[in-house]
Amino acid sequence: MYDKFIRPSLKSKKWLRFRDKIMRKYDYLCQESLRYGISVAAEMVHHIFPVTEYPELEFIEWNCLPLTNKKHNTFHDRKNDKIINQGLFWQRKRKKEFEEFYGYPPPL
Repeated sequence: MYDKFIRPSLKSKKWLRFRDKIMRKYDYLCQESLRYGISVAAEMVHHIFPVTEYPELEFIEWNCLPLTNKKHNTFHDRKNDKIINQGLFWQRKRKKEFEEFYGYPPPL
């Protein structure tokens, strides 16, 4: 198991406003569930490219995705926090935005 670092910014007013903006943008629905035609209320906002590796993407809209906690667990290996399965799918899906932001492709 790993020691997960909780970002202090998660309690900031800036993050709470940004999180609410993302949730409203997607009608408070889990975007991974919607891929399968299922409407389920989102519980959290996931960063497609992790803030631990790309802190400059913390408040970038295209890097954020509302999810249920259950779906979020399919995006990370909970033993080491590596991006897996659906997380890799969404990174490939947002590859163009990453390239436009950085000027080079993501290391997928």
